[in-house]
Amino acid sequence: MGELRMHALSIHEVRDMFGADAELAGRLRAIASDTFRVPAAEQRPRGLLGKLGPMFRSNPGPVVPDGTPLPSDWETLIRGHYVAPDRLEVSWKVVDAWVDALDWQTWHADLGSRQLDDLDFALTKAGLPSRFGLRKLMADDPQLPLRAANGMRIGYSKSGHVTATAGELGAVLDRVEGEENLARARSLHAFLSLFPGLAEQARGAGRPGPDLFLVWWETPREQLGS
Repeated sequence: MGELRMHALSIHEVRDMFGADAELAGRLRAIASDTFRVPAAEQRPRGLLGKLGPMFRSNPGPVVPDGTPLPSDWETLIRGHYVAPDRLEVSWKVVDAWVDALDWQTWHADLGSRQLDDLDFALTKAGLPSRFGLRKLMADDPQLPLRAANGMRIGYSKSGHVTATAGELGAVLDRVEGEENLARARSLHAFLSLFPGLAEQARGAGRPGPDLFLVWWETPREQLGS
């Protein structure tokens, strides 16, 4: 089963994470450090080998589980540097933590490719114009320096399109067929309808109003890099 996450966050704030200024960089480092704690080095044995002196000691350093982001990963992102292919998945874990911490609201659904198509078809069948379909919400390129990893798709929609989609979706909810599709459609409509109010909150906080930033995984993010 895949995973779709929608974030209410200005696309400019997402882009600013890469090559971040000093103030934002400090905040991003704090979020990453709190989220991904690198374990301390394993304790050395306290038996006979532990008493034989330095020549018998080893210092392998911290034991880090596979798929765990390292400080070097978030520093690479903060500086806007190139990310090697083998660090893409863990780097997206870092970006995901940043976006989760900084967005105004998040909508989540366990949706594989088939379930995504089924929901989109159900909305179209209910009368939702194709230009407001679910996949249309993720059609725009966010133009990030970090490319998507294998099995991922990223996209965004401007706030105006989000608000228009909420209005069109609300008009067809009563005709959506299937319990799961109806539940997801109602939940999505409730989320998209928040955007005008979230824009007011953002202005009050001196931040840009939110766009819709989306990340979809064919494989749930908990399994990335594992």
